[in-house]
Amino acid sequence: MGKWAGGKPNTNAVRMEESIPAIIEKNIWERVKKRMVDNKRNAANTAKTEYMLSGLIECGKCGAAYTGRTSTSGKGAHTKRRYYSCGNRYRTKTCDNMNLSADEIETAVVAQLHNYLKNSDFDMIADEIIKMIADKSGEKMKEINREIAKLKTELKNGMDYILSGKGFPELDEKLNEIRLKIADLEQTKIYASAPTVTREQIISTLKKDAEEFDVVDIKRLVKLYVQKITVNADSIIVTGGVNTEYCGGRI
Repeated sequence: MGKWAGGKPNTNAVRMEESIPAIIEKNIWERVKKRMVDNKRNAANTAKTEYMLSGLIECGKCGAAYTGRTSTSGKGAHTKRRYYSCGNRYRTKTCDNMNLSADEIETAVVAQLHNYLKNSDFDMIADEIIKMIADKSGEKMKEINREIAKLKTELKNGMDYILSGKGFPELDEKLNEIRLKIADLEQTKIYASAPTVTREQIISTLKKDAEEFDVVDIKRLVKLYVQKITVNADSIIVTGGVNTEYCGGRI
């Protein structure tokens, strides 16, 4: 079976279709692959090469970010190949982690995302998102309160200084600036405590993205649902989860 056939198909090889259970359903894989090919054709005439997974891929060996690169081959360098490469592989020459074909990894990630949306428990995801947003809002509120307390202390110290008879015109101007900052932060607290998105809106968006996957903006979905892609020597790990930065009125 390992006989060299001069680069041609080996007649001794035995091919066993679907002998290993697929992670992603075959019909989903084929639909995504077709759409990715169509997108590539539509973008063929644009001057700028796009890399859908920019900012998401991380090297599991050195921790550097993977960046999109393009190589050319063939007569007149008309054939372009898009790929992702570890930043340290080219920048500092200190990493030898593998390059990734952009077409292959993008197709695989989008297909896995489609499969995820098709089989997810939207109620559970919505509950998790609401909790994450609440946690972030709570942290933001604590940060604002700390800043307000600091400014109020500065304001009190300044007023005490004036009451002691040691005031000067510049101090009055500074205290007015502090009062304005406190007022702005108090207003910010009102907006920070207001819910940015409801549970029903999240569920509706998840369902719509799953049902209309073939027509929605793929890049938006990737930025919304994929948090990180880690490239190890023997594996590629896709970490999913809704990016709550996109939930503030934009989900």
